[in-house]
Amino acid sequence: MISSKQLILENNEKRKLLTKENEDYYDNMLVYIRLNWKASEQQSEEILMELLDHLIEGQQDGKTAADIFGNDPKGYADELLGELPKETLKTRLPFFSYLIVYLISIFLSVRGIALLIGGFFKPVDTSVFILKSTLVTLYSLVAIAALIWFIFHIVEKSLFKQQSSNWKDALKAGLAGVISFGLGIALLFLIPNFGPSFSFGWLPSLASGALLWIGCFWAKKKFTIF
Repeated sequence: MISSKQLILENNEKRKLLTKENEDYYDNMLVYIRLNWKASEQQSEEILMELLDHLIEGQQDGKTAADIFGNDPKGYADELLGELPKETLKTRLPFFSYLIVYLISIFLSVRGIALLIGGFFKPVDTSVFILKSTLVTLYSLVAIAALIWFIFHIVEKSLFKQQSSNWKDALKAGLAGVISFGLGIALLFLIPNFGPSFSFGWLPSLASGALLWIGCFWAKKKFTIF
């Protein structure tokens, strides 16, 4: 069986054979189906490839995507999604775990670099308060998940529209990002330091971030996470 990664690569090549009109129609369906994280990724890519092959064959006979799939691409895509098997939390767990560890690796690396640079100008406090850090980390994970969902929601709503305001969508996503980031910074200052703490300097922070990043890179290559 061809893996989802191979199907994606093959799909990217075959889409070059489409006319501009058919490509726009198909791309909307492709993005809409791929954004539905509940559907099986493997099955989604297989059905997308079947649709593409069917469209290329029909295009050679002078047919358009609308002639083949109808004038309601969203409704047709919803029908296809309704027939696809659903991903369970267990099957999605590796992806969510990978994403969480990857985000933590970035945070630790950035923290290490910031402490290193800041140390050249003034003494820096390397103390980590466990309870406060846990609360801020939980907020960050929830905020990032909500932001990703919101951006996906905006993209999904903009598909299949004859006229869509890209700058308005970008403004909404940007404002949501600024608000989420601003609330996270506010929490750092509003929540007092309390509970047990330990010293965690720039070197262990940077080193642990790098090790986690390497682990994520290895896992992505070793296993089918995406």
